[in-house]
Amino acid sequence: MEIRLCGAKTRSGEPCKKAALKNGRCRLHGGKSTGPKDPSKLKANTNALKHGLYETIWLDTLTDEERELFAQVATDPKAQVENEFRLCEIRIRRMMQRIRNEEQKDKPDMRRINALEEAITKVQLNKANLIRENSRLLELNVTESDGALDKLAEIIRQARHKHGN
Repeated sequence: MEIRLCGAKTRSGEPCKKAALKNGRCRLHGGKSTGPKDPSKLKANTNALKHGLYETIWLDTLTDEERELFAQVATDPKAQVENEFRLCEIRIRRMMQRIRNEEQKDKPDMRRINALEEAITKVQLNKANLIRENSRLLELNVTESDGALDKLAEIIRQARHKHGN
């Protein structure tokens, strides 16, 4: 029985000398899966999804429920900051409950408790950034609505009227 070789071109330009799998290539040059054959499975591959932090979301991949939510999401920066602030509070509360549940076990896992405490610290840092952002937005609103431009425009209008322009 003759062993088939992969034959794919390597970096050095030589043909690969590894044993080929059923598809004619070795495991390094495409012998394993090349992805789903069904095009509908290419669209929403969530097999590798662990937490969703780096998930790419496209409008055409949204469910009907997500489309409704998308339409309802506030785009006002102040509302966005307030929503994120509320979510931070909920996230911290859930983590605190997880710590409490872990501490009530016969043998609490200190690594899990430490990981939760570190996560709480990260959320609190995010919360502090949100507070700063909210303050900045409030300052912008005060600056925009202090009436100085309106007063200046009125003075110019009166001056033009007085001088006949």
